[in-house]
Amino acid sequence: MKFIDSDREFPISSAVVHSGRVFEAVVTGIPDGQSKPVPGGAGAEMREAFRQLDILLKEAGVDRNAICTARIYLHNVLHDVGEVNVVWKEYFGNHPVVRRCYGVVLQAGMRVEAAFTAELP
Repeated sequence: MKFIDSDREFPISSAVVHSGRVFEAVVTGIPDGQSKPVPGGAGAEMREAFRQLDILLKEAGVDRNAICTARIYLHNVLHDVGEVNVVWKEYFGNHPVVRRCYGVVLQAGMRVEAAFTAELP
């Protein structure tokens, strides 16, 4: 098992590779070293989450085309899903990832948190 981007002060990692073939990551709209999400709403937070995801995928040796599933947690699904969908289409293009969106209460003023699974070669 390989942990990626582990926090030095709290026992948590942004991503893990397990069984040598599966990559899992959780990202948010909060940039590293910050305590609040980027300004601009759910779309801006989703862009920041994808920026972080690209870094983690690169460290695992793959790119966004390896993503197979996603779980998107939104503070207000009905309000935020439209903004998220615009950014989603920009990021994935025609790559048909299985996605689920859930309405949840998020911490630190976040509107978006996302979990991704990718297959490694």
